[in-house]
Amino acid sequence: MTRRRRRFLGAGLVATMLVGGAFALTQYESYTSLYDAAYVGSAACGECHTQVYDQWRNSPHALMVREASRSTVVGDFGDHAWTLPASARRSAADAAPVARMRFDGDVPVMSLLDPSTGAMDDFTIDLVVGFQYRQTYLHREPGGVYRRLPLQWSVARQAFVPYWNFQEGSTPSAADLRAQMFTHNSAWNLFCARCHVTHLDIASKDEHHLVADTSWVEPGIGCEACHGPGSQHVNYFAHNYVNRVAAFVNNKARGEPVAYIASGPKLERGQDLSVCSRCHGPDIMLASTEAYRQYEPGYSREGRINDLSPHFKEYPLQPGRTDPTVECWADGRPKGIGMLFRSFIESACHDGGEARCHDCHDPHMNKLPQKPGLLEASAASNAYCLACHDAYRGAAAIAAHTHHASGTAGSFCYDCHMPREILNLVSGTRRFTRTHMMSSIPDPRSSIRYGVEAAPNACNECHADRSPAWALARMRDWWGDGDVDGSD
Repeated sequence: MTRRRRRFLGAGLVATMLVGGAFALTQYESYTSLYDAAYVGSAACGECHTQVYDQWRNSPHALMVREASRSTVVGDFGDHAWTLPASARRSAADAAPVARMRFDGDVPVMSLLDPSTGAMDDFTIDLVVGFQYRQTYLHREPGGVYRRLPLQWSVARQAFVPYWNFQEGSTPSAADLRAQMFTHNSAWNLFCARCHVTHLDIASKDEHHLVADTSWVEPGIGCEACHGPGSQHVNYFAHNYVNRVAAFVNNKARGEPVAYIASGPKLERGQDLSVCSRCHGPDIMLASTEAYRQYEPGYSREGRINDLSPHFKEYPLQPGRTDPTVECWADGRPKGIGMLFRSFIESACHDGGEARCHDCHDPHMNKLPQKPGLLEASAASNAYCLACHDAYRGAAAIAAHTHHASGTAGSFCYDCHMPREILNLVSGTRRFTRTHMMSSIPDPRSSIRYGVEAAPNACNECHADRSPAWALARMRDWWGDGDVDGSD
């Protein structure tokens, strides 16, 4: 084929695409942002969105809830006995096992001591929740309640832990472990499941949470948990190819919303952030339980809301709570892991900027080993922050701003602006993850006033051998920021 002929055919192809695109823009079906739809399941999404579907289906979001089997259980069920920790034993009898774990064929079983009879009662495990940090075990009762068993597997410890005793700082006992199975919030499919499955539907329940008629579209956090029910979206594109061509132009070139589905970047910011906040901001549920229960992402229909942002700052930030999930530091800064989203809402990146969760986080490939840095900044990069704060690009600019040599600890944005001060007990160990309160550096003045253990600061996180007064003096020398005496 001659070069002239190739150019002619290429020009013809471009012209055809332009004409076809123009035709599509005049012939595609209009759609509305207010609609009703049914859930179709993530597999239906995968028919078209093949690449992102393959990424998602191997992610922790997709694998959050699974049927219990030898391949999904990560805890030690090899005829394992569990005894109370030595510190919890009050007599020689307390050294005897209070739980045993085993497989009955391929079915995992947890046996728990009934102190009133001295017998071990068997509880078959029907569902498992989680696998990265810890794993929770659920037993389906005759009344339809999936009961959370009191011992959970800590991946970090490689051991079973009485998780709620650990959370509360209380002493476990055989009687207490048994009692934990009769609390209202141990009925998993009436509480926690809302964030562990896609579209939990509670048809009925009794007041004692012993009987429940519940269902969900699919286990785990599926596509529609974040994008909303997809039947209208699927039908719109399946029956008319012109809609597909027009959508590419409208969505990519014109920035218009995607038809009949919630696509984060196309939503108003409050609606977009609401998708993540529903599960990563439990303080919203505590402040506005009814709004939380009525929420459905991306669109409105009767009895539903799609924007939780009016409630983002509703729950008071106050120190002294005993619930570690929503705990605050002595100066009112968010501390508990349940306040991680709230720490972002209190940040300058939220209030003074346009930051959204997916600017830094990939919800489809969250925490995959082959993609480090998706949910926390890489240990060797300021790339996330420099995408907006371009003035600090380059080694000289970083060194001048941070007073630490580029590439060393203290030169990364998150070392000072996102210190590890969010208490995370999820793994059954006490560790801290990075706050998202990306504003001014957490101030040594609070540490001087309340003590560094009650109000930590970014400087002393690294310089633990120095005093808060020393840290404040360095800040004053570098940025003229405050007085050593701790006054505001």
